[in-house]
Amino acid sequence: MQFQQLQKQFSAHIRDPEANPRPADVEDRRMKIYRELFFNNVNGFLESGFPVLRSLYDDQRWQQLVRRFFASHHATSPYFLDISKEFVLFLAQQYELQHSDPPFLQELAHYEWVELAVSSAQDSGQLRPLFNVQKQPLYMSETAQVVCYHFPVQTISVDNQPQQADEQPSYICVYRDQQDEVQFLALNMMTALLLDTLSQQPGITLAQVCEALQRQAPQFNYQQLYQGALQIAEQLAQRQVLQTLDC
Repeated sequence: MQFQQLQKQFSAHIRDPEANPRPADVEDRRMKIYRELFFNNVNGFLESGFPVLRSLYDDQRWQQLVRRFFASHHATSPYFLDISKEFVLFLAQQYELQHSDPPFLQELAHYEWVELAVSSAQDSGQLRPLFNVQKQPLYMSETAQVVCYHFPVQTISVDNQPQQADEQPSYICVYRDQQDEVQFLALNMMTALLLDTLSQQPGITLAQVCEALQRQAPQFNYQQLYQGALQIAEQLAQRQVLQTLDC
C-alpha cells in the first residue's frame, strides 16, 4: 500500500472509526490510542470554548454532537485556535437540528465563539483614540464586532432555555477595552445601524454617517439624527469602539 493511501485510510479511521476500517497492518490497540488522543483534544477545545452550550447537554448527547463534527466537517485551517470557528461553521452550514437540540444552538455557539474571536483579533496599530467625533474621520475598532441574534443568548443558562425567538432581534457590540479585556455592549437598532454604516464606509465623518442614516430612516429629520448620533459616537469613542486614523 502506498504511503499516501495508507495516510488517507489512517486519517479516515481516526475521524470516523465506525464507517472506515483501520489499516490492516496496524494493531487496533495502537489505533485506539490515536483515536482517543485526537478526539479528546478536539472535545477539550470545544468544552472550554463553549461552556454554556456544553452545560445544556448530557455527556452522551454532547459526545454525539462532537463526534458528528469530528467525522464530517473538513476544516479549512490547521490551527487549534480555529477549532471553535470551524465548529460554528459546521453548526451553521452542515448540521441539521435534532429534536433534542435547543432551537438556539447555532446562535448560542456563535455568541460564545465571538468572545474568542475578538480576544484574539489582530490590531494593525493604525488607529488611535478619537477625541473629536464631529471633525475627525470615524473608524470602527479593528477588533470589535457587531452581532445580531434572535434569541437572548446573553441570558441563556441551564435554568433559562427559551424555546421561541424574541419578537425583536438583539444587537450586541463585542469589543476590547483599554485593558484588552473583552466586553459586551447591548445596542439599540440605531446604534447598530450607525456601526454597520461605519464598517461599510470607514473614515467618513459624523455628518456623512447621519446622511446615510437619514436615507435608511427618513422618518427622522437630520438634526434629530445628528444629535442622537453625536451622543452615541461620544460614548463609543470613550469605549474605543470608535477610533480615528493615525495619520
